Amino acid sequence: MGRLVRTLANSEPAGAQGELVWDGLNDNRERVRMGIYVVLLEAFDSFGGSIETRKGIVVVAAKM
Repeated sequence: MGRLVRTLANSEPAGAQGELVWDGLNDNRERVRMGIYVVLLEAFDSFGGSIETRKGIVVVAAKM
C-alpha cells in the first residue's frame, strides 16, 4: 500500500561502485513526513538482461 515518493535515478549508467543519496525530499522538492520508507533499487546489466533487485529501509526523522 505504498506510493512512490521520489525517483533518484532512472536508466542512468553506473559503474561497478557508486552511491545515490536521498535528501528526504519528494519529487516536488518538498520535505517528506517523518516515518519509515522502503528504498527499492533495480539494476540491469549493460545488455538489459540480468536484473538485481534490493530493498532497504530508511527512517526520516527531525528534531521536535
